[in-house]
Amino acid sequence: MNDDISLWRLFFRIVERGSLTKAADDHDLEPSSVSRRISSLEKRLNVRLLNRTTRQVAMTEAGSRAYELMKPLIDEMEGVIADLDGGSPLIAGTVRMTAPVNFGERHLVSWLTAFQRQHPQVLLDLVLSDSRIDLRGEAMDLALRVGELPVSDMLTRRIGSMPSGLYASPAYVRAHGLPQKPQDLATHRAILYSLGQERHRTRLRLQRDGKEVSVELQGVFYLNNVGGILQAVRQGAGFHPGPRWLFQEWVDSGELLELLPEWGLTGLPVHLVRLNNRYEPKRVKALEDWIEQCWVQANL
Repeated sequence: MNDDISLWRLFFRIVERGSLTKAADDHDLEPSSVSRRISSLEKRLNVRLLNRTTRQVAMTEAGSRAYELMKPLIDEMEGVIADLDGGSPLIAGTVRMTAPVNFGERHLVSWLTAFQRQHPQVLLDLVLSDSRIDLRGEAMDLALRVGELPVSDMLTRRIGSMPSGLYASPAYVRAHGLPQKPQDLATHRAILYSLGQERHRTRLRLQRDGKEVSVELQGVFYLNNVGGILQAVRQGAGFHPGPRWLFQEWVDSGELLELLPEWGLTGLPVHLVRLNNRYEPKRVKALEDWIEQCWVQANL
């Protein structure tokens, strides 16, 4: 069994490194030895997994399917074994995670750093991306997702909601006027987040004293990164309905204004998402608990 796992791990490394030679270096083996071992795995399976030359390797259709199906199975099995091993630290191993870029930079990195101080045997691999990465295809253990989730077979854990407001620069307000009521927003220049949004028009819902008003916004500037949106707002390109954690310090300094502060925007839901595996390693569960605790304490 251990030999089988080591062969599969070698196959995974070749795929991930895109090179038989690099995988050999990672495993402290000769390239010829790696080639023989992969050949033995292919012979055992009676299928070719890799098309390989001296310069490059590429997965066959069978190899691609084997990587997609076998890697999560072996990761799960090794997680079980590690958690059952009485001689190993209680929480150890690798956690591969993805999260949005700017929120990751602003908050998550410090949370993970503090987690690793308490659990130094955990190796963290954080991928910051504003795109919703395919967890299975990219071998991710965990994702932090902001916004409504599509229907899927993923396991989700809601840790809170992200309060939002309407923000613009004083220069923009001087040029275009100060909205007095939600309906006024329909004629203003909106800066909008483009990932997962319908272009050109976006419906915004605002609440006050039990009353809800729905307004169609006219987008004039679309960006796929909230840091870029912040810069566009500061430059006076328009107003933006965005997360309070990103804009509040600029409001406090007077560089930005909050529009219609008496009206509330529905907060964006925040979830931790993972694959629907039968077993969750202790290290992943511990990190989930830690992130939720940090979220509560941050009071975002």
